Amino acid sequence: MNILRPITIGGQEFKNRVLFPPLTTGYEDKDGTINEQSRAFYTRLAKGGVGYIVLGDVAPIPSFAVTPKLYDDSQIECFRKLADNVHAHGAKLGVQIFHPEYNSEVLNALFAAGKMEEVRSQLHHDMDHFVNEVMPETLDQIIDKMCACALRAQQAGVDVVSIHGDRLVGALCSPIMNTRSDEFGGSLENRTRFALMLVKAMKAAVPDMVIEYKLPVITPERGKGGVSIDEAPIFAQWLEQAGVDMLHVAQANHTGNMADTIPPMGVQPYCFFADITALVKSVVSIPVSTSGRIIDPAMSEELLNEGKADMVGIGRALLADPDWVNKTLAGRPQDIIRCIGCNEGCVDTVLNRSFIACVVNAENGFEAVRFITPAEQRKKVVVIGGGACWLRGCSCGCY
Repeated sequence: MNILRPITIGGQEFKNRVLFPPLTTGYEDKDGTINEQSRAFYTRLAKGGVGYIVLGDVAPIPSFAVTPKLYDDSQIECFRKLADNVHAHGAKLGVQIFHPEYNSEVLNALFAAGKMEEVRSQLHHDMDHFVNEVMPETLDQIIDKMCACALRAQQAGVDVVSIHGDRLVGALCSPIMNTRSDEFGGSLENRTRFALMLVKAMKAAVPDMVIEYKLPVITPERGKGGVSIDEAPIFAQWLEQAGVDMLHVAQANHTGNMADTIPPMGVQPYCFFADITALVKSVVSIPVSTSGRIIDPAMSEELLNEGKADMVGIGRALLADPDWVNKTLAGRPQDIIRCIGCNEGCVDTVLNRSFIACVVNAENGFEAVRFITPAEQRKKVVVIGGGACWLRGCSCGCY
């Protein structure tokens, strides 16, 4: 199967074409440390056969969000432990670097000084404000901090730097969110200026690492942060020229509706971003990946066979069954526990300030302490009722 074939990206060989895309897991400690829970989760994915794993939302500065953080040398060691674990199973590790719209250390200092107006002015929690207020000199400082983060990732043994093209970068690129009148606003060339500056700086800072760029695309129905469908092929070519080794094409976000990018059952069709990905892939020579309700090997194989993508992002389906790849490799795709698209454990729990879990996988989120093993004595069991999904109050209709 093509999905199981190796692929070379930026001079590095990935053992297969299955990637675990960046998700906010909620597993990390409040200070951003990759703890045992987080390490066990990603290690389990690598053990299950995934070729490329990306940590989502790695911040290069302090922030209040419970995401991984890599802004100080003292944090390198926890990332090194994770990289070693993942590499032991033949997988590559990437970190998706993003910049939040505030720095918690600055805010805490202002708060301690009683400067509440300044606190309120900075703590918008909304890129709609920040993207149009941030000064050019601050953008230069942000690039420096993101490059410093990449250097720490390199020291930790991480293989790939994935630039988060949504968030601040995508907001600057956006024809909807960016209303600036300076050199960072207006035309597509101006709106993508920061993104291309960042890519070139990152390439210079860590020339031996693979540089990936998440390319969010605004569709007529969804998304605000990113570029339009017509602009995406042009921007993709500019990114390749700037030094990007791989593109990950995905639905743009910044709408406040998680269903736009992580659609539950019935909201979007399977493989819903494949055609837009194919449009981008047709104009570049570097590998292109995508994600979006791709849940089984047959769907993945079809995307590759039709030339719509070079790698396939499997997110929620790997939460449901981390052995997705190994079962495919063993010729047992029928044994894969399928994601039901309920979003009950993976999305709702994170929005409620908890951590990712899965209604069809009791190990998920508890990989360090729970282990599903065969029963010592085989029995025939009959389940009467709607099943675990119904018992948890899910409204997906799968029962």
